[in-house]
Amino acid sequence: MSDEIRSQRPFDALNSRGLTGKREYVRGLEQRSDGEALSLLVECLCDESWFLRDLAEEALLRLGARGAPVLVPLLDQGLWFTRASAARVLGRSAHRPAVGPLLRLTEDANALVADAARDALIEVGRGGGAVSIARALHRLAPEVRRRRHQELSGRDRDLGERIGNLLRQDELMSVDDEGLNDDSPIVRATEEGLEWEVLTGSAPSTSPRPGRDGPSAEPPAA
Repeated sequence: MSDEIRSQRPFDALNSRGLTGKREYVRGLEQRSDGEALSLLVECLCDESWFLRDLAEEALLRLGARGAPVLVPLLDQGLWFTRASAARVLGRSAHRPAVGPLLRLTEDANALVADAARDALIEVGRGGGAVSIARALHRLAPEVRRRRHQELSGRDRDLGERIGNLLRQDELMSVDDEGLNDDSPIVRATEEGLEWEVLTGSAPSTSPRPGRDGPSAEPPAA
């Protein structure tokens, strides 16, 4: 954290007040939770003190939807421990809009950062974002998609299988709705095996589906 930034504060909570002062400082920012307070919490993630970063991570996590969006830009910049901290909070918050940047972060040159990004994606997937991950993977080149999918499957086989099943739903992958989550009706219906025409309101077919419902029955004799 630069001296210029520190000099703008009414008091230097980060250097002179010890562990108790840092705890009180972060608690005060969390209680305020306004725009300036969020910016200062982000600055705490850039500090060399692991204790201060840990406090800031927990505070941002408790702030939930208010804290997560300010962390997404940190995934593409800053020191390695700042990127890792941001990834951890976004994962634990299951912040679906961070899926694309987290996928890019899995290519980070720092192995600890890349692992933090993969772990964060697993947490987003377990927190209702499997379809978000599938749709982000779908936009990647086939070889990159396969590699990223394998990495996630290696951490959570069940989640990897679910993402693979979603990837095979071409219509779901191309639908124009960035707000989809695992509880969205069309996602749940797709995973339950309903045809796309049923989801979109067209008349459903009454004939059995080969491969799912067994072989088609012979028509009754006249």
